[in-house]
Amino acid sequence: MTESDQTQIPGGDFRLFLQKIAMQGFYALGLIEVPGLPKADPNPGAAQAVIDDLLMLREKTMGQLDDAEKLTLDKFISDLQFQYLEATKAKA
Repeated sequence: MTESDQTQIPGGDFRLFLQKIAMQGFYALGLIEVPGLPKADPNPGAAQAVIDDLLMLREKTMGQLDDAEKLTLDKFISDLQFQYLEATKAKA
C-alpha cells in the first residue's frame, strides 16, 4: 500500500461532500491555499458560481436532508456569501 492510498479522503458522506464544494469557493476568494500551488488571485466570479451551486443543491434537496446536513449546507452558503461580499467591497 502506498502512502497516497493511506491518505485517501473518504467518499459517500454528504457533509464532507459539501465541505469539498465549499472549499472551492473559499479558495476562489483567496481565503485558503492549496499546498504545492501558488497563491491564486481572488476570483469572485468563481466563488459566486460555487455559491450558486450550493443554493441550487439546497433547493433540489429541500426536505431530504437531516438537521445536521441542512445546518452544514446553510452554514457554508452563509459563510461564502459573507466572504464574497467582503471581497467585493474590498475590491470596490
